[in-house]
Amino acid sequence: MNQKYSTKGIALLGLLSAATFVVGRFLQIPIPAINGYVTLLDAGIFTVALAFGKREGAIVGGLAAFLSDLTSGFPQWMFFSLIIHGGQGYLGALTKRKWINFILSGLFMVGGYFFATWLLYGFVAAVNPLTNIPNIIQTTIGYLFGTIFAKLLERTGMIHGFEKN
Repeated sequence: MNQKYSTKGIALLGLLSAATFVVGRFLQIPIPAINGYVTLLDAGIFTVALAFGKREGAIVGGLAAFLSDLTSGFPQWMFFSLIIHGGQGYLGALTKRKWINFILSGLFMVGGYFFATWLLYGFVAAVNPLTNIPNIIQTTIGYLFGTIFAKLLERTGMIHGFEKN
């Protein structure tokens, strides 16, 4: 099925991507041991996924994560982040059961960065708890905040401005 977005929908996706990028870019905790950082990017991804849908979560997640890595001095991660956070956004709203979405998206994110770390820095780096524990914390906090923010968006009525043709 080929669905097209309205002009208003494209503009809203752009604004949501920009807002998620800003949150992910400027609220970072560097972790030198993994040559990366922990961020609140996931909160924006899950907010969009839960409020607007899985496709929108994938678009915003991939774009915001890619740009965040590109501008943060970690370009080696940007293509991995595009796929990993895009998939995380998609899986974050895959079913009607939030706990299943949380588990699937969390496993995809943590597992994705495990394999990316293995490719970039070797197996020892990938199995290091300092690599995986921050990702588990990041996705958990992100999903909790995303659930809260999505509910707030529903109550404000802002999500009614998003339409597909």
